[in-house]
Order: sequence, then structure tokens, then C-alpha cells
Amino acid sequence: MSRAVFLTGTSVIEASKQTLSATSLSAEFDHGALRWIRWRGVEVLRALTFLVRTPGWGTPEPQINGLDIQQSDDAFEVNYQAHYVNGGEQITVNIRFAGRSDGTLSASARIAADTPFATNRTGFVVLYPLAGFAGTAVHVEDADGESAELTIPAAISPGQPIFNIRAITHRPVENLSVTTQFDGDIFEAEDHRNWSDASFKIYSRPIGLPYPYRLLPSQPTNQSVIIHISDDIAPRADEPVINTAEARVAVGAVTKQLIPAIGLGLSADESVAAIPYAPQLANLGPVHFLLRYDPAAQHNLEHLAAASQLAAETHLPVAFELLLTASHDPKPEILQAAQWLKKVGISPVSVAIFPKVDERSFQPGETRPPSPSDVDIYSAAKKAFPNIPIGGGSPAFFTEFNRKRPSAGAFDFITHATTPTVHAADDASVIETLQSLPHIIRSARQITGFEKQITGFEKQIAGSDKQIGGAVPYRIGPIGIGARLNPYGSGPLANPDSARVGLAANDPRQRGLFAAAWHVGYAAEVAKLGVDTLVLGAPTGPFGVISTRQSYAREWWDEQGEGQVYPLFHVAADLAAGSGKPRLETTSNSEKLAVIGWQESSENILLVANLSGDSVSVTLAEVGTAQVRILDVAHSELAALSPELFRQKSAVRQKSAVRQQSEVQEIGVEVSLDAYAVARISYQRN
Repeated sequence: MSRAVFLTGTSVIEASKQTLSATSLSAEFDHGALRWIRWRGVEVLRALTFLVRTPGWGTPEPQINGLDIQQSDDAFEVNYQAHYVNGGEQITVNIRFAGRSDGTLSASARIAADTPFATNRTGFVVLYPLAGFAGTAVHVEDADGESAELTIPAAISPGQPIFNIRAITHRPVENLSVTTQFDGDIFEAEDHRNWSDASFKIYSRPIGLPYPYRLLPSQPTNQSVIIHISDDIAPRADEPVINTAEARVAVGAVTKQLIPAIGLGLSADESVAAIPYAPQLANLGPVHFLLRYDPAAQHNLEHLAAASQLAAETHLPVAFELLLTASHDPKPEILQAAQWLKKVGISPVSVAIFPKVDERSFQPGETRPPSPSDVDIYSAAKKAFPNIPIGGGSPAFFTEFNRKRPSAGAFDFITHATTPTVHAADDASVIETLQSLPHIIRSARQITGFEKQITGFEKQIAGSDKQIGGAVPYRIGPIGIGARLNPYGSGPLANPDSARVGLAANDPRQRGLFAAAWHVGYAAEVAKLGVDTLVLGAPTGPFGVISTRQSYAREWWDEQGEGQVYPLFHVAADLAAGSGKPRLETTSNSEKLAVIGWQESSENILLVANLSGDSVSVTLAEVGTAQVRILDVAHSELAALSPELFRQKSAVRQKSAVRQQSEVQEIGVEVSLDAYAVARISYQRN
């Protein structure tokens, strides 16, 4: 088996990126896009790219021809032709990027349809990083020539924060300004954090205009973007690039927060497939199954009976989610669900109820189909399910939660899910979505009226050690790399070849170490901000922790039969063991690492994940002796085929020492983490 399959679930390796530079200006050229555009080491733009969106909001990959990259000491230039295909429709775009040492970066595109081409949006997209943009003042010039000073919202905006943009100037750091000018269409801004993207987006073709529309062969068009970077500081050396190949992790005091309770997702129609693996699921030990029952998806009484059998055989409780088809009175459906649960022997520990229509996305202000109110749902649910918590929010993602906000105080807990592949599905973008989670959590708390006002939302985004007192319990999930549903189309996109595809249920990385590391990163972020419950994975299927045959081919796994476990199984089990334990304050000097820790009896337990495709040497400061178990490529086969043996496998690591100026200095326990590896580290507290 190839190393790549263990890492990402597929033998297909992403193309390497090429660094472009013009003295202080630099960028990475990545399959037609400029990414991580920096000035003197400071990231000023997250990306500059050309995108085509299909009527179902798919994003076809460009076929790049004639790529020509010219690089000198003080300038670079990229020219290529991009060919986009959707079914029998095709367009060709000639694209040019040019960067100069004076801080000018330009992009131009000539768009020519080879056939009539239906699209929701076609044109340049500029992404702005969260740091130095969210919550800051910007200068905007609109297409009519008017100028204004505006503030980018710190809380996530449900709609477009800025319309009709001709130019925008932002200041990533003090004394550094970046002006972006747009031409060839009407541009507007979107708060990408809604979809857990770690960026703000400015794009062409306003969402308020009718879509899809057609590009015609007889009507070629042109677009351009010009960026001017102004540095008011006296000349200085560029910011040094920090070497993160050697990273340190430090463990601080125990906090007042608890590790989120870890649940496991379960669609009712997948219950039968999970029953044979009840012993493994019991060993995994989630706090509950999150059972979703959707009559519109042909879920029925037999599915509930199978879920009841699974719960009984695993000795695990069930949290229940119900999707309503009613347009007005929710009582009949809620009562029937309660009766059926009683009939099959399920006594749910909590119930969350949503109108089925809320799985769909609507723009702010757009007319929605009628559905029962939060008040009516809660009232009916309390009568049918007395003495247990009743939740609400969104059955879809944070975007839908933000655009149809639950009534303040209407529910005993709030909930929504996320997926990282709505807009971009490459490895780096998926990992970057972890940066958006503090913004999502703070915004959700503010929406429900339970966010403590400390010293302003901007400082809250940066984090606070304070327990959120009096807050309504907040649950997130089920989460995963792929999309369980598609609020923006008829359903998740087909992905029979297990490619890196946005909004597909079957994402190969869910089967790899990539997902294990990403889920540790997710848990680490939400734990810092007091999320009460995090639901991940599923027993089997595209989001499963256990390998079973699927309708699509799975490299290596199909050769092993059924019942082996994916890397996510081990991370889920480790996190589940920490459910409700006191969280430890942890820090790292490397953005490549995610760390979550808790107290357990007389020990400290840490999960340290490498979020990168590179090896990282990690030093655990001020720890003398530790037990270390590493989930990585070298141990992947053992972890999959003999999970119990793997989970018993750990090595004792003693503290290391180095000699500096004739003195011996203890540096703590050292651990080498391969790409997307996860280490479980335990040691006695002092």
C-alpha cells in the first residue's frame, strides 16, 4: 500500500506548489491560483484565483495548458490557459498574474465560452485572511465613485457585508496598507467564515442577480484585479520565516473548562449496518449516539428498531434528532416519533427538532417556505418528551444557523454542524478551516444572547480563559471532512473516484490519517471555547470509524474485508475517554500542531496532532517520563487490522538533555511526528 493512501485515503498526491517572489513580495502558485500572498513575510491576501461555479455550485477543476512562469529578482509573471468543462459545456480563460518588487500585483482574464455555458458565477476571487481583516476598519470605493470607511464585522455576517465594490483598502498590520482594485464586473464581499472557511471573499457577479446565467461564445468578457501594497515603515529586513520543523508544546494549569462530551453520529438508515460492530463501538465509548430520524429520507420504524438494538448491544444512550415535514403544526409528527421511540425501547437522553426545510440555504431576507415556529416546536416537544433537554438550531451548517437564528431562550441547547469542503477541497484549505472555529463559536454564542461581554467581541475572538457562565449548552456536529447534506443543491455531489471534491459525502481523507489529525485540531479549538458536546463520525459508511464495503472503491481497504478500523476510530476513542474531564491549558509555538489535554486521575493526557504533510520534531517541555503512542503511517496497518493491540502499544520516553556552553540543559520529552500523525502522551502530574 502506498504511503499516500494511509495519509489521505487516496494514492493521488496533490501537485507541488511553486514559490514566486519579487524581493519583498511573495506568493505560492498552486494549480492556477496565487496563495498566501505576503509582503515582507506578512500575509496580506490568502488567495487570488479564478473560479467557475456551476448551477449546482460545483467548482470544476481547470485543465491548464501553456503554463509559462517567468521569474527574476524583482518580478514574476505567470501566463496560462484554463479550460473548464461541465457536462457538454465548455469555456476557455486566458489568465495572467504579474508581481513586482514595488508591491504591485495584477491579474487579468479573458473569458471566452466555447459553447453556451451555464454558471452561477465565473470570475476572479480574492480571499482575505482573518488576521488583520476581521473586525478592522477598511476604506471602500464603490462602482459609482463614492468612498466610505467601514468596519468589517467581527461577528460573522449572515449576508454580504459590502456590496458594489470598485476598490478596498485594508491594513493587515500597523503601517502596512493593501489596496485591491476590481474591474470587469460588479464585485461584492462575502463572510466566508459562515462555511468555516478561514477567509473573507470578494467575488464577481452579485448573488442578488438571477442565477444561473449563460456565457455565450459571441460575447467574450474581460476581468482584472490590481493590488497595491504600501509600506510606510522605514526600510527593514523582511520578517524572518520561523522554522517550525522543531516545535515545543507546553502544558499549563488546569482550566475551569471541561473537554466536550464526544458523541458518534448515526443516521437511522445506517443502524442495521452498524449492529455487527457493536463490540468495537462499545470499546470506542462515545457518550451517546446522535440518531437522526428523517421521514422525508424514508426513515422508518424498522430503522428505529435497529438503532435500539445497536444501543442495547453497545450499552450506549441515544440522543435523538427529528426532522419535521409539517408546514405549520408540529405536534402530530413529534407525538408519532415519541410513540415509535417508546415502541422500540429507545429512551432518548435529549431531543433536537428542526423543520426539514431548514436543511436548505436561503439568502438573508429571502422568502422561506412555511414551517413550525421555535415556540411551537419546543412546546410540543416538551409535552411528548418531558424531563429531557429539547434542542434547536439548524440541521445543516453554521451558515443556515446564522441565517435563520433560533429564538433566544427558546431551547434547552443549541446545535449545528459544519463541513470544511463547501468552497475549497484541497488539503491546505481543509486544515485552514480550523482557524474559523473560534469565530463561529463566538458568533453562535452572541446570536443566542448568552455570550458574555468581556471587553468587546474582537478580544473574545482572540480567546478567553473564562468559563462561559450561564450559557445555553452548545453542541456541534456531526462533523467530518465530507458533506452529509448539501443545502445549496439537490444533495451531496457524486464522487465515485474518491477525489478531493467539495460537498461530496465520500471524501477519501475521512479514511486517512488526515482526518484523524483534523479532528484533533477541531476538538482542540472547540474545547477552548466551552462547547459542551462534539459529535463526529459515524459507525460505518462515508463518515464511518469502521471499514465496510461501499458503492465506491477504496484503495487498500477493499482488500482487507470488513470490520477494520480507520485512523479516526482511535482519535474518537481517545477523545471520548476525555469527555467531561478538566481541560489543561496547552500552548505550542508551531501552527503545524494541534494540542488538546486533560487531567485523568493522577495523569495528564495529551493528544498532539501534526496538521501538516511534513515531519515535525516535538519537544514536550518540563516532562520527565511519558508513555507515548503514535498513530502514523508506520503504525497504520497495525492500527487498522489489530486495533486493540495498537491501543495497548506505547513506548516510554525519557527527558532529553543538550549541552550548551558547558552546561547540561534538560529539554523535556522529544517526539517525532510524521505527516498527519497523532501522538497520545500520558505522564504523571507533579
